[in-house]
Amino acid sequence: MVQIEDIENEILSYDYKITRAEKSLEEARQHYEESRSELERAESAHQQKGNSDTERELHKARHGFKMAERGVDSRTRRVEFIRENYGELQADLNKARDAVARGEQRISEQELKIEKMVNTMLARADAAKRQASAKKAAAPVGKPEVPAPSVAAVEPQKPEAAAEPEREIDPELLEYVRGEKDRLAKLLAGGEEGKHTFRTLDLEPSRGESIPFEFLGHNQYRLVAPVESGRQTYEINTWKFRRTIPSDDDGVRYVFIFDGRRLSRPRLVMYPEYVLDYLKD
Repeated sequence: MVQIEDIENEILSYDYKITRAEKSLEEARQHYEESRSELERAESAHQQKGNSDTERELHKARHGFKMAERGVDSRTRRVEFIRENYGELQADLNKARDAVARGEQRISEQELKIEKMVNTMLARADAAKRQASAKKAAAPVGKPEVPAPSVAAVEPQKPEAAAEPEREIDPELLEYVRGEKDRLAKLLAGGEEGKHTFRTLDLEPSRGESIPFEFLGHNQYRLVAPVESGRQTYEINTWKFRRTIPSDDDGVRYVFIFDGRRLSRPRLVMYPEYVLDYLKD
């Protein structure tokens, strides 16, 4: 869901970019047609008169036409580049939505399994209770009354030192973390780190003290901190990010990656630190 939110924000920015780029291209095409008309007039005038003034105007018209032609070419490439990126974002969005749909399907299947298990346990407990009542009613006269079975006798006994089950990692989460980890590695492998954009960059959680980010280079910042479950608001300097933390991750350490390359729309990547143990190098 976080990935979908990020992609949708990117698509919104590209909607604005494509509108401006197409408008700029249309203006460049109009200027191109005007420059071509001026060049034709200058060529005709120079052929008729052929003096220094017409030669100067012809040179000026040719230069203007060449610049207009370059303007159309550059703006056409920009429109194509934006449309290509837009298409890739749309494909990523569809892929992320499919992943969410698969996750919801798995949740539905798990809920159905849990419901069946609970019903089975209740039925067994009810049958045990009825059996105990029947034995009590059939007990011979004069014998000591048989006490009713306790809750402990009805309910299945749990081992005293049951091992905590291994955490199940959602494959979509694993793929998301792998992609973000690879993205960061490729970016940081690009040579110079660059200058700090921020004098200080701190994370302000919903509750608790602020935590400073570590500068990694290329406007990438990182920290690791425990999180609380539920709907949380994380404030980083003047930006606010809302995230929903699963109940199973209450108190779990999360990795925070702040991508500040584009200050108009920065990104906050978050994922549980334990997922890194499941990634293969």
